[in-house]
Amino acid sequence: MVRRWNPALKEIMVVGLGPGGIEQLTGQVWQVLKSDAEKHFRTAVHPVVEELKKRGIRFTSFDDLYEEKASFEEVYDEIVEKLITRARAAEEDKLIVYAVPGHPLVGERSVQMLLREGEKYGIKVTVVPGVSFIDTVLNVLCLDPTEGLLVIDALSFDSGDIITGHHIVFSQVYKRLVASDLKLVLLEMYPPEHPATVVRAAGVAGEEEVVETVLCELDHFELFDHLTSVYISPLRKKQHNMSGYPLDPLVEVLEKLLSPQGCPWDRQQTHFTLKECLLEETYEVIEAIDNEDMSELCEELGDVLLQVVFHSALAQERGDFDCNDVVRVVTEKMIRRHPHVFGSISVKDSGEVLKNWEIIKAEEKRENGKKQGEDRKSVLSNLNRALPALMLAEEVQKKAKKVGFDWEDAEGAWDKVFEEIDELKEACREKINMEEELGDLLFAVVNIARFIGVSSEAALIKTVHKFIRRFNYIENSLWEQNIKWEQTNLEMLDILWEKAKKTGL
Repeated sequence: MVRRWNPALKEIMVVGLGPGGIEQLTGQVWQVLKSDAEKHFRTAVHPVVEELKKRGIRFTSFDDLYEEKASFEEVYDEIVEKLITRARAAEEDKLIVYAVPGHPLVGERSVQMLLREGEKYGIKVTVVPGVSFIDTVLNVLCLDPTEGLLVIDALSFDSGDIITGHHIVFSQVYKRLVASDLKLVLLEMYPPEHPATVVRAAGVAGEEEVVETVLCELDHFELFDHLTSVYISPLRKKQHNMSGYPLDPLVEVLEKLLSPQGCPWDRQQTHFTLKECLLEETYEVIEAIDNEDMSELCEELGDVLLQVVFHSALAQERGDFDCNDVVRVVTEKMIRRHPHVFGSISVKDSGEVLKNWEIIKAEEKRENGKKQGEDRKSVLSNLNRALPALMLAEEVQKKAKKVGFDWEDAEGAWDKVFEEIDELKEACREKINMEEELGDLLFAVVNIARFIGVSSEAALIKTVHKFIRRFNYIENSLWEQNIKWEQTNLEMLDILWEKAKKTGL
């Protein structure tokens, strides 16, 4: 039964045309369309339109605006303005009908705008429901929305809107470029092989298409148009050993700590004051790895992650970036730098992987306006000078090697070490330039480490920790024997040192 309207009240009635054929129109909508009301369609690009024309339904559409305007927002603004203008100018007993695809309240931005503007101008906007595209998509996929369902506009969403444990249907995936952009966002949260389903013209007889694929190949098809949706199945923790937003709880903790009601110490921190904390936590991770202590490694990695989230939270407060940006940037970088995994490039071994990695890095720099040779960029211009000395020395040597400034083999490096030892001895005898000569020797030793494929930083840390363990053994032995340090001599301590070595410390 058609709803009766008050002729004395200006009114726009919004009706839903359903997702497909004329059989999906509701009885109420059909009665409104058959009436003598003034009818405007948001678009005539819809499967039901030809059937309506055959049955004598006359209307005007706003399709010309899509060609004239630069954005959908401008199109919707103009549609709403025209509808309000027509309603205000219409005779009191004349009803204005605005018809949209699907259900008027599902993914129809212009309807939401019209509801607000109608109230502002004293025009009643009534919504007559229709079958939505989501109804037919759920039917095609045999989904129960009570299990958790998100319906998201692929043209206007944020990665924070996504809950990976839910079923998700993305609407408005009307061309491959939209599908490509959607894929890149989703790859931040789902594995590349995660199932994805492309559904076109759901419920439209003779036109319905369903393509099951994987996320990394989502944009490999040609069937995208205004009737296309993309379905992403839930990412179950028990299936993938991961959660949808593993960082969210930690991010929320940092937001609380940095709030006015948070922790005074945390609120005083800056990127600079946290530098030492980040360095210390990194070394503790290395120690856990050397100790092969997985429980400790899990904890220490958490401490490093805390530093990452802390810096991200500080940056978010300034409006620079947030934790999502950090994850997005590194995810895109990893995908971009592994074309042999996510693209069509073939490699024979890890050597080719590293070669491609450097080529891609160089290309990225060129794209960022950092082409080699521009502004006379130095070979050593991009050094991270905040690195510990041994690591910085290794980086300097690696960059020099790239332009051919390096020993041909390890023999030259060994000769340099012995040369620097002699120069240090001479400097110590003469009590001059001792610091400089010691630095030269350490730099030469780093060269040896590089040639033999050992990290000088990691090697030195390992040795220092080994010394600590053996020294603690000596100290504990003295305590057990009630011997004070001043009662010992080097020979006694050396014997205890050798015992410590034999115990495996």
